[in-house]
Amino acid sequence: MNIPKLITAAAIAILPLAVGAQTKFERGLLIELYTGQGCANCPPQATALKELVANESDPDRLIWITHHYGYNSDSLSIEASEAPGRLCGIAGAPHVIFNRTLTMLGRGVPCLSQSGTTLRDYNEHLRSTQGKSFIRQEMEAGADISIDIDLAYDEASRGLQVRVYGQKNEDFAAGNPTLTAYLVERSWTGFQAMGYQGPDIPTIDYAYHHMNPVRTLISSAPLGDAVTFDGDGHYEMTYELTVPQTVPNYPYDTAVGQVETEVNPDSLYVVAFVANIDETPVDNINYDRDNIRVYNAAKCDLGDNSTTGIATRHATTGPAVTADGGRITVDGEDHGFDIYSLSGQAMANGSLGRGIYIVRFTHDGRPVCRKVIVK
Repeated sequence: MNIPKLITAAAIAILPLAVGAQTKFERGLLIELYTGQGCANCPPQATALKELVANESDPDRLIWITHHYGYNSDSLSIEASEAPGRLCGIAGAPHVIFNRTLTMLGRGVPCLSQSGTTLRDYNEHLRSTQGKSFIRQEMEAGADISIDIDLAYDEASRGLQVRVYGQKNEDFAAGNPTLTAYLVERSWTGFQAMGYQGPDIPTIDYAYHHMNPVRTLISSAPLGDAVTFDGDGHYEMTYELTVPQTVPNYPYDTAVGQVETEVNPDSLYVVAFVANIDETPVDNINYDRDNIRVYNAAKCDLGDNSTTGIATRHATTGPAVTADGGRITVDGEDHGFDIYSLSGQAMANGSLGRGIYIVRFTHDGRPVCRKVIVK
C-alpha cells in the first residue's frame, strides 16, 4: 500500500515577512468568544465578529473559536474551556478575548476582555480614519515564532495524527511558552436563547455557522503543553487521537452532563497556538493577565479542502488505545503509560469515571498523547 506523503497544512506562519536583524513570521490572530446557549445577549456579539471577519481581506489568519463557558453549562460546554476561562477572568457572557492581550479598545484603560461590537467598531474606525484596520496592523506586525500543522486523518477509523512545529527568532520573549491545540467544529445547529423564552415561544434552532465551538482538547493540558526548543530554535509536538462520535457535556456528573452531542468530522478543523502562561497571583486572586498573550496561531481542516493548506488522509500508526469498564489499555497492556484528566490530574487506572482522559506513552522513541473517552 502506497501511503501518501504528509503535506504541510497550515502555511500561514512559515514565510518570513521581512529580512533584517530578526526575521518576522506571518501571524495568525486568535479571537476567543465566551458564550452560552442560554445567553440571550450572545448572538449579537457573534454577528459582530462575523462582520469583522467578513470585512478582512485575509480571514484565514483570523482564528475565531468559541468557548461555552461563563454563563451556564450547556450542550457545547467542555472541561477544557474551564481553565482558560478562569485564567482570563471570565465570569459571564458574552466576552471576547483578542490574542489574550490587554488592549484599550473603546474603554480608555488596558482591558483583556472586550465585546464583539467594540472589537468590530474599533477595527472599522481605524480602517476608515487611518486606511488600515486594527486587525491589519496586528497582522503586519508579524510574529517572533512560527507555527505550522501537519494532519493525517483516516476516515474509516477516525484516527487523527496532529504534528505542530515551528521556529522562534531571537526576539521571542515568552518566559513559559506553551502549545495548545483544539479540535473545533465549523458548523453546528442547536438551541440558543434569543430573548425571553416562555411556554408560548418555541425553541430556536440556532445555526452556529462560523462560531466554531471548541469540541475537544488535543494537547495534554488545557493551558497548553510546555514548548521546548532545540539549539536552532525549532520545536515540534505530535498528538494522536480518535475523533469522537459524540462529546459528553461538562460537568459529567450532572443531569446536563448526560447530554451527548454528535461530532461531524466533515466540519472539523484543528486550531493550535503558542501562548505564554503565567499563573502567578498578582493580588491573591487574579493572574497577571498582561503576561498570557498568544504569540501565533494556525488552523487546518481535517479534509482536503482547507483554505490554509491540504491535509492527507491515511491511517495513523502505533498501538491501539481502548477503554472498557473504567480501565484503559494500550495495545493490550495495562502498564507503561500515564493517564491524566483534562485538568492535568494524574489518574489511577481501573476505576475511571465517565469522561475524557489523556493517555501519554512513548512509541518509536517519541512521546505520544492519545485522547480516550470513558463511557
